[in-house]
Amino acid sequence: MPQIVSALFKLPLLRELKPGWIDTARAIVQGAVFQEMTRAHLWQGKCLNAGCGEGLYCSFLSSFPDLSEIVNLDLETPQLYYSRVDDRHQEIKGSLTALPFAKETFDCCLCSEVIEHIEADELAVAELARVLKVGATLLLSVPTPPAPNDPAHVREGYTYEQLSSLLERQGFKIQCHAYCFYNPMRVLDTLWRWQYRVLGAEKRNYFPQFLVKGLGYCDRVLKVGKPWDLVVLARKESEII
Repeated sequence: MPQIVSALFKLPLLRELKPGWIDTARAIVQGAVFQEMTRAHLWQGKCLNAGCGEGLYCSFLSSFPDLSEIVNLDLETPQLYYSRVDDRHQEIKGSLTALPFAKETFDCCLCSEVIEHIEADELAVAELARVLKVGATLLLSVPTPPAPNDPAHVREGYTYEQLSSLLERQGFKIQCHAYCFYNPMRVLDTLWRWQYRVLGAEKRNYFPQFLVKGLGYCDRVLKVGKPWDLVVLARKESEII
C-alpha cells in the first residue's frame, strides 16, 4: 500500500496533494524579490551561501553562469542535491560567528533568514564583512516587526533603520531594499504551524502542497497588510580597522 500511495503522488495532479512545506511558499515570494534585486547586479566569481539550511536557494545561485564557485555553509555539513548536479557547489560545516575562510575570499554572499537566530549578530556581520572583498555584494533577508513568533529566533527581527545601522558599522552600504511576506504568508504560517503541532503531533505534516503554493502566489501578487520580511542588497564599501 505505501508503494501505491507513493506512485500515485508522482502523478502531476495528485502531486499537489502531497504535504507541502512553508519554504516552498517562501521561495515563491522571496525568490522573486531576490531575482529582481540582483537583475542589475549579476554575480560572478566566488559566492558564499551563508546559513544555507537545506539548500532552498541553491537553484537561485546556480542560475548565475559567471559564478565560478558556490560555497554552501551551515552549522552541520549540508547534504545538498545541487552539489551532485552542479560541481560549482561545495558543502562546508561552519558558524557565521567564526567563518572558516581567509580574509577577502568571496565576491558575493547570500544570507537569508539567518542572523535573527544569532545572539552575537554584530559578530556575524563582522565575519561576513571580513571574508567579503571590498566591492562585494551581500544579499541579506531578515524578519521585520511585526513578525510571527518563532521560538528558534533570538529576536523578532530588524527594522530597516536597525539593519542599516548594523551593516554600516561593518563597512556595508545598502544599495536597495524591499519588503515581502504579507497577510497570505501570515495566514499560511499560522495554519501550517497549527496543523503540524496539533494534528500532526509535531511528527506529521498534513498541509497540502497546492495550498502552500496558492497562498505563496497570493502573497506575491496581493501584498495585503503589513510585511514581515525585509530584503537588502548591500555593498562592502570599506575595511573596518
